[in-house]
Order: sequence, then C-alpha cells, then structure tokens
Amino acid sequence: MEKARATFFASYLSGLKPSLLALLFGGVTTATAVFAMISQAGTAIPMILKALNLPSCRTSDVYRGTQSDFKKEGAVWREYSPGAVAYRYQFEEINRTHDKIMLRNLTPRDTQDWKTLTVHLPVCGGIAKLSEGLPERWTDLQEVWRPRES
Repeated sequence: MEKARATFFASYLSGLKPSLLALLFGGVTTATAVFAMISQAGTAIPMILKALNLPSCRTSDVYRGTQSDFKKEGAVWREYSPGAVAYRYQFEEINRTHDKIMLRNLTPRDTQDWKTLTVHLPVCGGIAKLSEGLPERWTDLQEVWRPRES
C-alpha cells in the first residue's frame, strides 16, 4: 500500500513544479476572496450609499399616495387629489437626503401654523409625515410610493 501511494505521487504529482502549485493555490485563494466580497456586498452597498448621502433606490419626481399625489413641476411640488387636474397645495423643496424629501408649504390654509407646515416624503416609499408649529407636532400623513415605470 505504501508503495502504491509513493507511486501515485511520484507518477502524477512529480511533474508539478513549486511555481505551478503556488499558481493553483493563489487562484483558489483569489476565487475565495472574490466570493467573500460578493457575499458581503449586500451589507456594504447600503453603508456606502448612506455615506455618500445617496438613496438606496432611484428618486422620483412623482409620488402616489393613498389620499393624494405629489408631483414636482418645475421649481415647485404640487399635491393633487386622486384623478384631479388642478392641484390643491403647493410646496417648495427645502432639503433632500438619502431617505427623505422635505417640502415646505406655500399655500395659505385654515390653520395658524400653515407657514411652518412641512411634508416629509420617504424617497423609497413608506409613510409620509407632516410637521407643523413650534415646537413641531408630527402627524402620519399617508402612505406614498414611487409609481411603476412603464
């Protein structure tokens, strides 16, 4: 049995040179490292996007909602009732981060805090929030989402 093993190694592996073994080992190691990087990309990409202040999804100039829709038209955002042609309220975009778009109300309303009213649209969809007054009072406004592209 020992002679058979010695014969196998002597016959088949004797032609392998140290440089070829290093090349094979290096190839396996590199493939393992690439696989590890690909498997970790799922957790690394959101951290990189957040560090660069980029959203994890494509932003939109239109957000559909359960009660109204928001559309960016030129320099302003407008809020429309479902199926309406005329807008109800107008907003200016005051800030955009990787996770929300902040819109300040421009339309007079029947509330004393209408000048401080701000809508916070989640970039990737979710619950839009409304803040108003000093100190700020927060209200869940409605669920919004980006429309599907055709």
